[in-house]
Amino acid sequence: MSNRFLVMGDNHGDGESLQRVLDDIDGESFDYVVHVGDFTRAMRHDAELGVEQLRETEHHLCEFDERADHGLLWVWGNQDLFGDIDYDIDAGTEIPSDGAVTVGGQRFTNDPERVDSDTILVTHMETWRLVDHFDGNAHFCGNTHFGRRKDRRLNAAFLQATNPETGEQRYGGYFVVEMGDDTFDVELRPIGDLERRECARHRERGVQFLPSDWDCMYAWEDRVLLREMAASAFYGVTRDADREHATADELVEHAVGLWDDSPEGLREEFADYLGELGDDRYAPLAEREDGRIEVAEHSYAY
Repeated sequence: MSNRFLVMGDNHGDGESLQRVLDDIDGESFDYVVHVGDFTRAMRHDAELGVEQLRETEHHLCEFDERADHGLLWVWGNQDLFGDIDYDIDAGTEIPSDGAVTVGGQRFTNDPERVDSDTILVTHMETWRLVDHFDGNAHFCGNTHFGRRKDRRLNAAFLQATNPETGEQRYGGYFVVEMGDDTFDVELRPIGDLERRECARHRERGVQFLPSDWDCMYAWEDRVLLREMAASAFYGVTRDADREHATADELVEHAVGLWDDSPEGLREEFADYLGELGDDRYAPLAEREDGRIEVAEHSYAY
């Protein structure tokens, strides 16, 4: 049996983007609608703004809830202060971060530790450690604004985003996912400037969905790829072992082994990165006093 999902997120308080999606899907049927969080821009401003934005857009969320046979399922995002807002969304079903919920016979969770082969994981953060090690039914996420599909994982890019430096506003898109036991078909639906992209150098890291004037997600900053590889390699080395640390050599070997044809120079670049973890504020890992490596205390998106 297959299910049809509408997957979206990161509208950042913007109701126009939600309305564009509603207009676009008029007359279509879905089994589920999933929103991966960042309903508001509370983090960049304050919780009061978040409350105001939720009040202004909640009627859109209610309409999405009515458009799917099993309704709307959603999680909070970092811009929503992960729910630390004095407002209860009265639409759909919140996916719990400390458990799971079953809707229409399908199990959903917001907790990576509760995933099994029948469970759909919905998180706001991309959760780098799972990029190469995901064993669930599907994973939908957001946050980075870099849309990407890799295996049965989909980062839903963004519906609306504003450049914090220039104030430029742009619209992105949403996705329709046809999902069965052996299928995971992803269709991009732009509501603005979003297109499918494959990077020759990083093709093995998945198909990307980006604005036409954006470079490959890994070209924005060299550390984007290195952070992802660090988290994925650490998880791969330690998840079945009874330890919470790894050596740099172990991580380098595992990271390179995740590629069929690793980019030229990756081994050296990654080894150098592991030696300079303290210089990266977003590093998922940290070096201990004994030289071994562990998950950083305030790890970003590990």
